[in-house]
Amino acid sequence: MWHVANQTPFSADHGWVMDKAGNKIWLVVVKASFDVQPDGRCCFAAEQVPVLQVAQPYGEFGQSSLRYETDLAGVKATTDVLVRGDAMAPPGRLATSVEVSLTAGHIDKRLRVTGDRRWERGPMGLKISEPEPFERMPVVYERAFGGWDRSAAKPEDHRLEERNPVGTGFAVRDEHCDGLPLPNIEYPDQLISGWKDHPAPAGFNAVDVAWLPRRALAGTYDEKWRRTRFPLWAEDFDPRYHNAAPADQQAAGFFEGGERIQVTGMSERGTLAFDLPRLKFAFRTRFGSERIDQDGQLCTVLIEPNEHRVSLAWQSALVCNRRADELDETLVLQK
Repeated sequence: MWHVANQTPFSADHGWVMDKAGNKIWLVVVKASFDVQPDGRCCFAAEQVPVLQVAQPYGEFGQSSLRYETDLAGVKATTDVLVRGDAMAPPGRLATSVEVSLTAGHIDKRLRVTGDRRWERGPMGLKISEPEPFERMPVVYERAFGGWDRSAAKPEDHRLEERNPVGTGFAVRDEHCDGLPLPNIEYPDQLISGWKDHPAPAGFNAVDVAWLPRRALAGTYDEKWRRTRFPLWAEDFDPRYHNAAPADQQAAGFFEGGERIQVTGMSERGTLAFDLPRLKFAFRTRFGSERIDQDGQLCTVLIEPNEHRVSLAWQSALVCNRRADELDETLVLQK
């Protein structure tokens, strides 16, 4: 019962999730990893990245950003396009600032990566120190705008940037800024020039479910919800809650394969460019003698340009409800 018979050379796994209406859904995911060659060809990776049952943070949960999001949290509404890696100075050089970019289908996103800087106080007030040169810079949310201001004596007076609690640069008062590190990762049109600037946290990787604006998509859980819908999702639950990519990295619809991908500034090659592999999968689920066939939807594209690797995940979501205990297995086939 509840078995996945994986007939592909890739990783596959399963889980049970619930949709807004309370339907019990059998979620099966298959993930394929490819090495991107210098000429743009995608070759099957010798080591396949597994389907992740739980998210993997860089450090402690709640205290660091996500290295990898889980593949089985829920049914995604569209394709997430994620990038994990370091920005790189040109080969053999140091840089004080570089631009990194992602293009994928309609997605066209650029970030400015700047060397370490701090707020310094001078005769004319606060000023930004000169950026320190770097060779590599992790593009992580710890280096984007956000964080806590814990300068107040009482813990209840501490404040945080709810869009990115693990970031840097956030302060509620001028005098709290002395020596405060500025973010390294910024949107080019939202560069910080004053301590009161509160730009959108910038990054390429998954946004934690506990951060805004993703958290707000889960809906409203108040006394009315407790009386009328508990334990279901809230009435105003938005299925995009299950999409982990920043909003500007979520596709307009599910990718099909063949889309052109280009990442610049995050590989010693300079530009990592390739077409997404065109793979199709069938998910054949058996309830005793009855069989239900479904096609997979490409739900996640994870690009790791430092490793010249891309991993793609396809999902199959089957409403089972009272038939959950009758489900024997799902056969995963590559078409």
